[in-house]
Amino acid sequence: MSQKRLLLAATTAALFILATTGAGAQTFKDCTDCPEMIEIPSGTATLGAEPYEANTKAGDLPLREVSITYRLAVAKTEVTQAQYRAFMEASGHQMSQLGCNTWNVNRIMGYVRAHTWEAPGYPQNDSHPVVCVSHVDATAYASWLAEKTGKPYRLLSSTEFEYALRAGTRGPWFWGSSNADACQYANVGDSTFRRHFEYAPVFHCDDGYLQTASVGSFEPNPWGLHDMLGNAWEWTDDCVHRQSQAIPLDGRAWLEEDNGDCSRRTPRGGSWVSGTDWVRAAAQAGDGAGYHSQILGFRVALTIADE
Repeated sequence: MSQKRLLLAATTAALFILATTGAGAQTFKDCTDCPEMIEIPSGTATLGAEPYEANTKAGDLPLREVSITYRLAVAKTEVTQAQYRAFMEASGHQMSQLGCNTWNVNRIMGYVRAHTWEAPGYPQNDSHPVVCVSHVDATAYASWLAEKTGKPYRLLSSTEFEYALRAGTRGPWFWGSSNADACQYANVGDSTFRRHFEYAPVFHCDDGYLQTASVGSFEPNPWGLHDMLGNAWEWTDDCVHRQSQAIPLDGRAWLEEDNGDCSRRTPRGGSWVSGTDWVRAAAQAGDGAGYHSQILGFRVALTIADE
């Protein structure tokens, strides 16, 4: 169904657009260069890896039932280069460190000083997800967006991310159980990747992209969100924990409690280099809060106040 857009208000400070997607979700933008947001359904979901799933890791467990009882909006796509550039030009933000961890044919090269969010070491344009940004940089963007719009923009918690990614589904992938269907929905380690890189257990399909793709190039999940798996790993706000049993069940980020290490944070979703071992709904990584990588970006969320 084609989108129907209703212009509700426009000022020099904010532009609010309401639309109805094919899935019935409401979308909006709070300014012309803000991310497009989708209010996702609240409810209860089972998160974590199922007993039958391959490649599970300690952080994927245990299975747990979570409840999102508040109104939550999630960016339809990852933050783009163009959106991040607007922030950099307006704020004068200084990146948390120089350089970016770089991937080569058969190994990780390490930090390359010349690689930045504007030039990560492979071709990108304004519609691609911004990468080579740290958790510190991503948080600064969200804080700037909150100040610009007067709304509490932030990063997603790890629980919110998986809840939104799954969109009411269970198992390793929101699209179903077929490895070969991945390239319809996600930019992942696949046959294109294998022709150039010599690692990762790849998906048995061809998405046509070697590195990042323009956001929204692949079909969305059932709630209208694009690239929740693949394209770029995405920072969440959770600190890294040694054990997973005490993960909050109400959507909150897991921070310093229970020996959390907040010098390291929790990316989710996998990326263009990730194969079947990491592109899974339950998979979560752990990286230093100041870490820059060619495969790591972010998206934003917003708790909507009831009127």
